Amino acid sequence: MRVIVFSLLLIFTFQVGRVLGEEVEEGKKLQAPRTFEVMGIMINGIFDVALESRQFYSNPFAGKFSLVNYHYFVFLSRRKANEKFFFSADIIGRNFYEFGAKLGRFTLKVGKVLIPFGADPLFHHNYGGLSGFDQKFVPFVWSEHGGVLTAKILEDMEKRFVVSNDFFVVNAPEGDPTQLFVMRTASPSNFAVGDRLKLGYSRLVGYLSGYFTEYAKGYPMFMWGGDLSLGRGFLPFLEKLSLKAGFAYMNVKGDPKKIGTYFNFADYLRIEYDLPLNLTFRFLVGSRTTQNYKYPFYDKATQSADDETAYNFALIYRRNGFSLTTQYVIKVEAKEQKDDFMRILFRYEF
Repeated sequence: MRVIVFSLLLIFTFQVGRVLGEEVEEGKKLQAPRTFEVMGIMINGIFDVALESRQFYSNPFAGKFSLVNYHYFVFLSRRKANEKFFFSADIIGRNFYEFGAKLGRFTLKVGKVLIPFGADPLFHHNYGGLSGFDQKFVPFVWSEHGGVLTAKILEDMEKRFVVSNDFFVVNAPEGDPTQLFVMRTASPSNFAVGDRLKLGYSRLVGYLSGYFTEYAKGYPMFMWGGDLSLGRGFLPFLEKLSLKAGFAYMNVKGDPKKIGTYFNFADYLRIEYDLPLNLTFRFLVGSRTTQNYKYPFYDKATQSADDETAYNFALIYRRNGFSLTTQYVIKVEAKEQKDDFMRILFRYEF
C-alpha cells in the first residue's frame, strides 16, 4: 500500500511538472525568485500551505487530513560587500535577528543568532531523517540570544580551499536532572558555549561541531556532531546529484539516583537528484534514539516509541519561486506507532 500511494504522488507531481514545464523553452534558464530592494534593504519571504494526512500506518487515506501552514516568513537584510556592518532578520516570527560587523578576517554577529551547529544552511536540520518542523532532535529553527564570532582561517578561491571557525556564546535551556533532557527554548539566565570548524574543498565541505552547557547546577550537557556535504557536480559523471550526511550525540549527566548519565543520538543521509522538467527527487533517511547508556551504541534495554527511523521520500517541482512538493514519510519505531504521514505542499519564495 505504501509503495502504491507514493507512486501515485510521484505521478501527480511529475504530471504537474510536465504540464508546467512545457511552457519553458528548451535551453532557457528559469528566473530566480525576485528579491525586492528598498533603500538598500533586501526583502525576501516564504509562504506555504500543505494538505496532510497523519496518524496512519501504511494507508494514508485512513489518516487524519488537515490543511496547515508552516512558513510565513518575511526577511529583511542589508549586507553589502563594501560595507563593514550588516543585519538580517525574520520580522514576522522573529525566529532570528542578527546584527553584524566585519573586522578583517573576523565577523561578529549579535542578537538572536542562528546557532552554528551542523551543516549549512542552518535554518533547518535533518536529524532523524526529518527536516524543518518535523525534526525533533533540536528546535526547528535553532536560534538563541547571544553572539557568534566567525574567523576565516583560509580562503583560497583559486584553489577552492576554505577553512573557517565559528565560536559562539548563547542562552541555553534549563532542565530537571531527574527527567530526560530536551533541547527547548533557552533560559535568559543560563548560557552555553560552542564551536564549529568548517573545512571545504571545491564542492566537498565538512563540519565538526560542539556545544556545552550546564542545564542544572552540577549537571552538564555536551553535544557534538559531524557533517559532510557533497554539492552537485562533485562527481563528474553525476553532476545533478548532491549528498549530505551527519550525526550528533547529546551526552547528558542526570541525577544518579533517578536517571544516571545517558546520551541521545541522531543521524541522517540526504540524497537529491535533479530530473528533467524542473523536478528534484529527494530521499532522506535517519534515526533518532534517546536515553542510551551503552555509549556510543544503541541501547535496546531502554528502547521506546521515541526511538525511530524515518524514511522520507519527496518529489519537488520548482519554477520562478514557486514549488510543489509531494512527500511520503514512513516512520519505524522500536514500539510501532501510527505516525506515518503524507504531505502535498505548495510554496512560494520571493
